[in-house]
Amino acid sequence: MAASTNIFSEKETNNWFKACLALNCTKEGLTNFIETELQRVLAAVGGSCGNCSIENLMSCPTPGLCNSKAKKKCMFHKAKVFQQCKICDQVKQKIISFHRFYKPSWRNTKAERWATEPWEIGKCYLPPGGYKGVSVVQESDLNGILSLMLNCTHFETCLSASLTPKPPDPQCPLEKVRQIGRDVRHTADCKVNDADLQYYFQTLATLLADPKCLVHDPLAITARTKLSQLQNDRLSLFELGELLKDASQTLKQAKAAGEHFSKVAEITLQEALQSIEASLQAGKQQIEAVISDSKKQLDIHTQDSVRKISEETRVGIERIQQVEINQAIDDYGRDVDGGANPCGIDCP
Repeated sequence: MAASTNIFSEKETNNWFKACLALNCTKEGLTNFIETELQRVLAAVGGSCGNCSIENLMSCPTPGLCNSKAKKKCMFHKAKVFQQCKICDQVKQKIISFHRFYKPSWRNTKAERWATEPWEIGKCYLPPGGYKGVSVVQESDLNGILSLMLNCTHFETCLSASLTPKPPDPQCPLEKVRQIGRDVRHTADCKVNDADLQYYFQTLATLLADPKCLVHDPLAITARTKLSQLQNDRLSLFELGELLKDASQTLKQAKAAGEHFSKVAEITLQEALQSIEASLQAGKQQIEAVISDSKKQLDIHTQDSVRKISEETRVGIERIQQVEINQAIDDYGRDVDGGANPCGIDCP
């Protein structure tokens, strides 16, 4: 059953709410594509030794990463120190060469996993803060995934239109999507007008329909369908709740990354989540009540049916017995009429 997204009294607040859910719906649609392409990135950069940590691979000091001073020990290299590894250094240089601005986010990644986990390489292209603990693509927010697609030049080979013109040109379709996310997260009043909302849905759907790799991707197709359902108030209450939880998680990640975001947005999303959870709970109680009532009615009908069957069986048995009795009487009568001697003695 479809659920309305008109949770708030003001239309533009409901529009903003839809925009939040649309962003997370888009993220879901990109995850399969990202996983597939990161497998190719892993193959391109090569395998690491599997033993070196990121601290081992970075010299001290490294600008933007660590700073060793005479009177203060480097906190980044506190537990592990720099050491040469030819294999891992080659992988590191490849990762740098794939970065559009040659500045990977080394703090995000665990170099020990470069050989087996493509996502750990992908995290080098995410924003520098707030993503270290994100262990799989599905846990990332849309901003992280867009940053990966914008920063890793590999994606120029698998997106036909979404990276033309190239970033950081504001006309780049991916840059436009990222700006939508910023506008929604940083809102001062949690309001979006109808024209902007229409633009948001159109821009997000266009990305998910990129003709080279996304137009036939199963998750992208599902996400486009959800966007249409969301836009037209045809999503189920459960699906709304799941998207809203993701939207709330997005704001938490933005906070962890030190990104400025609207406190009003956090409160508004929390209110929406509480409203939907209350509706889900009420619906659950109604379903349980209907099931309980149906069970009672079924028990009553079952008992009535058993009684009816028992009565019909009894009547049937009595009829059979009566037929047998009547048959016996008829047989006896025919024997008498046929001349049988009840005394068993020959008569003259």
